[in-house]
Amino acid sequence: MSTDREAVVWTRLPRPGDGLEGTPHRMGRLYVTERECRFTYDNDFLQTGLPGLGLVYAPDYFAKTTIVRERTERFDLLPPLQSLIPPRESDNFQRNLALKYLASKGKTRLSSFDADWEILKVSGHGGIGHLDVFSDDEDAATWYQSTPPHELKEITTELGFSLKDFMTWFEGNVELLIQTVGPTPSVGGAIPKLLLSIPASGWDGRIGLPTRQPTAGVTDIVLKFEQSTRYPGIIELEALALDLHREAGFNVPRYWKCFFKDMPALAIERFDRDVSNRPVFTESLFSILASGVALVNHYDYRYDNIARAINTSAVHIVSQPTSAKLHLFKRLLLALLTGNGDLHLENLTILEHNGTRHFTPVYDPAPMRAYSQHDMLSVMPFGNYGEMLDGHKTPVSFNEAIARFAKACGLNKTQCDETVHSLLAISENYAARVNELATVPEANKERLIRRVNEVRRWLMAGV
Repeated sequence: MSTDREAVVWTRLPRPGDGLEGTPHRMGRLYVTERECRFTYDNDFLQTGLPGLGLVYAPDYFAKTTIVRERTERFDLLPPLQSLIPPRESDNFQRNLALKYLASKGKTRLSSFDADWEILKVSGHGGIGHLDVFSDDEDAATWYQSTPPHELKEITTELGFSLKDFMTWFEGNVELLIQTVGPTPSVGGAIPKLLLSIPASGWDGRIGLPTRQPTAGVTDIVLKFEQSTRYPGIIELEALALDLHREAGFNVPRYWKCFFKDMPALAIERFDRDVSNRPVFTESLFSILASGVALVNHYDYRYDNIARAINTSAVHIVSQPTSAKLHLFKRLLLALLTGNGDLHLENLTILEHNGTRHFTPVYDPAPMRAYSQHDMLSVMPFGNYGEMLDGHKTPVSFNEAIARFAKACGLNKTQCDETVHSLLAISENYAARVNELATVPEANKERLIRRVNEVRRWLMAGV
């Protein structure tokens, strides 16, 4: 016989009049039964005017009505809350980190949702985004009120106290987790990521805990480590892709290539925090779309349907649909031209700030086609490429698919051709730049260059 579960959801989103420090607000109460996930907004929270769980589950639509969603194999919780839990993959670094902490507290042999729920209670706050989940209000008050003084400390060759401090983010002194990170934080195959803070001026070898309140002279980052045995050279490749996106006119966060205890790493400034280290409302397209339609995973969709959802969804996903659809078209094109076949719904996120919704800065644009296990043109379909449509004698060609996708994005042929020409020109020396990278093995360079040159030939033949 199962037992109903209960938790509370809070947020540090600032509202006008809060002042620089801001005030945590309890958003509402979460219940999970054997069959359903239920959430109800607090009356007091409804008076704040703040965004709620997500765009689909906004207070504007639900107010005092309890949100009820049947549990499925993919979503035990409402999608915005499910996104706080690392996926059930044996090689996921963040999940293994949390499970080792739980084991140190005597909670072992956890599986499926039992593990998810325990992970949510200990690490469902202070992470990416604006939602904080706690067991109860007492835990929330303790966490918000017990902010340690912020310190930036040098990374040393030995395991420093700063890393022990970092682990207190997981609610205690956990030596087992320190051992997990140690000098080689590479649990399994997932790319390890840690949330840290660094000087606002940029990376200089000093790190601190992620901020919990406005902290002068400090910015929050995601630190991504290179797992050289599986993805050799990925730090250099992702940095190059970020550079190219900036050159193409995309908003790209500041980043710094660096080393963390002799490991190549990439420190990327977080866009889900404002200049005062306060959360900004963000929600991935996966969370938004899965809140309204049945999705199995983060690539269970079509790019064309994203453009249509931007146009026709009852929920206003963006404030300026025309520019958002052009952004989407350019993102996919540049992904194809840089060998990033992994532009899925989790890598496309909406940010709301000062009442305006738009796509976030570019993140995770790594050219994954350099690695054989990720060598695919596109993780999601576009323009019916390769499909046999009614009335067609042959499958839809690449350039026909690009034209169809452009049309779905509201672009005419002239706009499509101009965009293709522009991105071909910007990426013209991409292969040469890949060849200059020092840490990418030759075989991976050759694979990537071969794939992007093929895309370039297709595109140039079509315009």
